[in-house]
Amino acid sequence: MFTKVTDPVEAAQMAASHDQFMKNVKWLHSHWSNVLPQGMGKYIAVAGEEPFIADSRDEAERMAREAHPEDQGVYVHRPRPETGPRFYGFRWHMGDVLERQEPTDDRG
Repeated sequence: MFTKVTDPVEAAQMAASHDQFMKNVKWLHSHWSNVLPQGMGKYIAVAGEEPFIADSRDEAERMAREAHPEDQGVYVHRPRPETGPRFYGFRWHMGDVLERQEPTDDRG
């Protein structure tokens, strides 16, 4: 359910939080190559344009909020190590298609 925010103070706080969040997102994207080697497969929280890396989401967010309590736009991301191709489909249908394929023999 959505509600319209009409209180100007609350709207300003929400806009400020969103601006802080976007600033942290942009910071991570611009510093990705420096943060990624030690953050691969872990949780990276960004607050105050500073990264915090931990094994759990809660721990990374806690570290970020403790270091920057004024930042209401903490961004948490977990980069996945590439483990192979990802298939976004109905696996059972894909399996049916693969099972029905007949081998072709071009030798005549």
